[in-house]
Amino acid sequence: MGIASQPPSVLPEPAPQEGARAVPQLMMIGTSHKSADITFRESLVRAVGADHMLASLGAAKETAVLSTCNRFELYVASSSPEETSASFFRSVADATGVQGASHAFYQARGAEAARHLFRVATGLESVVLGEPQILAQVRAAGIRSRRDGTAGAILAPLFDRAYRVGSRVRTDYGLEGEEASLSDLAVDAVRRMSPGRHRVMLIGTGKMVRLAARKLSRGADKIFVVTRRKTPPKGLDDAVLVPYAAMRKTAAGCDVIISATSADHPVLKAADLRGRRRKLVIDLGMPRNVAPETRELANVRLIDLDDLAEIAKARKVPAVLRRAENATAREADGFYDWLVQTRLSSALADLYSWADAVRAEELKRALGKLTSDSARDRRVLDAMSRRIVSKLLARPTRFARKRHGALSEEEKLELLRSVFGADSSDGR
Repeated sequence: MGIASQPPSVLPEPAPQEGARAVPQLMMIGTSHKSADITFRESLVRAVGADHMLASLGAAKETAVLSTCNRFELYVASSSPEETSASFFRSVADATGVQGASHAFYQARGAEAARHLFRVATGLESVVLGEPQILAQVRAAGIRSRRDGTAGAILAPLFDRAYRVGSRVRTDYGLEGEEASLSDLAVDAVRRMSPGRHRVMLIGTGKMVRLAARKLSRGADKIFVVTRRKTPPKGLDDAVLVPYAAMRKTAAGCDVIISATSADHPVLKAADLRGRRRKLVIDLGMPRNVAPETRELANVRLIDLDDLAEIAKARKVPAVLRRAENATAREADGFYDWLVQTRLSSALADLYSWADAVRAEELKRALGKLTSDSARDRRVLDAMSRRIVSKLLARPTRFARKRHGALSEEEKLELLRSVFGADSSDGR
């Protein structure tokens, strides 16, 4: 079914807290070039687009989808992560026809889910370290989910913060730059596998194609760009524009072909490339732009996104990588602490509500014993009772909001529930 031979590393999932209320929990389910091959990822992307398989996910309160050429990730705020996960995998099986595909996915909950998205935005999870396109894609996913009404108080700030942190970490640690892109990998592959001057055909006019054209222009005899445009896009002024109707004829006379379009079906088939002339074909599309059977042609060397991922593994890792990873993790943990305190737990609010209910009950009892019916005395006692509650709860509140290495945010808040019994109904 096209699932990678190496199982994905599943990010740890914290166990649910006993006695916790059904407040939303942050979770993520995803697949990428690290966990599943291009055939499976392609079928998933097509299924999501065609069948609206994410329209109904059990217990999901908020959803956001990040879908790129090398990854599909679903972020959810769910009152029951187990139910949501089961619902998702049923939808995957129904939409793709692939049964038992859960091992092609990685899952994360809580702080680990936040850390993962922050790493993605920073480019630490990309095929090419620091790939710039993914940051804009994270931002677009957050905007789209808010516009569609599927992201709210939890996922909207999560994606916003991931974008800001990703932008800052890239700048601070020098991870940004156009050279950190799939188009750069493609150009490196051309220069290494097919040295010399070439007749190059580029399909599409997106950013990756424009970057590749600019880098290949010095070593190309001629560059053809297949497009529906009537005028050359910026940076491709010297290229020869080719309509799609003439694409196959033009391909016959080219040595290098690079395609990156948003087409949902192959724009080139094996029959279009068969011949004596040797060709290096690089497919940057998702779904794929070049039919997989093209790989069987003797005169064609086909490189797709999975092949580029293998090529990227040989690249030297920057010395600042560890520092960038640590900075990203700190930012994610700080954000998740805030998220728990303000969005993912009612423990502090319940504690204050419980304490105020006890205060009001005891104040009523005390006022009933007063011989004086003075309004001033009532105001004094009411103010005193509020000050006592405020002072008694000051330390527990500081405890909940202070970073403690030994306890997670969830554990601290559940500890307060247990100690104070704020969710019990006896009022004592």
